[in-house]
Amino acid sequence: MRTPRLYADTIGHATDEVSLSERNHHYLSRVLRAKPGQIIRLFDGCGRTCEATVKEIRKRETTIELMAITESPDQRLPVTLGLALIKYDRLDWALQKATELGVSAIQPIITQFTDSPPKADRLEKKRDHWKEILVSACEQSDNDWVPVLREPRQLNELALPGQTIVAHPATDSMQINPDHEALLLIGPEGGFSDAELDFLYKKQVKPMSLGPRILRTETAAIVGLTLLGQQYGQY
Repeated sequence: MRTPRLYADTIGHATDEVSLSERNHHYLSRVLRAKPGQIIRLFDGCGRTCEATVKEIRKRETTIELMAITESPDQRLPVTLGLALIKYDRLDWALQKATELGVSAIQPIITQFTDSPPKADRLEKKRDHWKEILVSACEQSDNDWVPVLREPRQLNELALPGQTIVAHPATDSMQINPDHEALLLIGPEGGFSDAELDFLYKKQVKPMSLGPRILRTETAAIVGLTLLGQQYGQY
């Protein structure tokens, strides 16, 4: 049986006895129906992992004893995914799969063709929801590094690094410099507007083809990350 992996934003020291978060308590006690003595693994999303033993499960609390703590090397894909906001179920899917592929950071983008961007009062709830998707994807995929989730920004507000790439169908494939990080920009339904593309090209952003077909935004994100991952030698 696979050892359960759970996210904990902080990990203490070996031999510590700690109480799990409400989220992890519910998962262990109600979903897995774990028993005292069960071995689990915790990770903090920043490379620290810890093996632990379940000591006691009460109605509202699970206590564990921390054992060996290790540091995992950062093997994330050195790419930030600049992803235009799309319909929420499709955005959720894209965030999950990008995390499974090991993306370093995710930058939600508001563009000219973004359909009903979230208002400020809803944005915090959406961020919590998105963070939970990233965490769950890391738990599932044995990824010890949770991607950085940045605040949504208008396209023209982004700080564009030297190696910024925009997915565009009317271009050829391109080679990146694998010694440098990259920002991959993926547009919404209908793509980036002509004005937005003009803005990007004036900033020396390089276009990259994802193949001969027109892809949905969420599909384009995964194809783009896979192509870059090949050039970075990860796939």
